[in-house]
Amino acid sequence: MNYHFITIEGNIGAGKTTLAHLLSKHYNARLVLEEFADNPFLSKFYEHPEQYAFPVELFFMAERFKQLKELIQQKDLFKA
Repeated sequence: MNYHFITIEGNIGAGKTTLAHLLSKHYNARLVLEEFADNPFLSKFYEHPEQYAFPVELFFMAERFKQLKELIQQKDLFKA
C-alpha cells in the first residue's frame, strides 16, 4: 500500500519542524505545519502546565481541524 503523507510528532524542541522541512524538500511535497502562534493558552501553559495542559491541547486540536478542513477542499491535498 502506498501512503501519500507523513506525520511527525514529538516533544517541543526535538527538531520536528526541521525534519519536516527536510522531508518536504527531499520529496517535493506540501508542508503543512501546525499553527501555534495564536494559541492563547500557550504562555499560560509554560507558567502552569498542570493547569493549562488540556486547554492548550484542545486549542491545538481545534485549530488543526480547521486547518485540515480548509486544505481538504483544495484539488489535491497531497501535492506541493
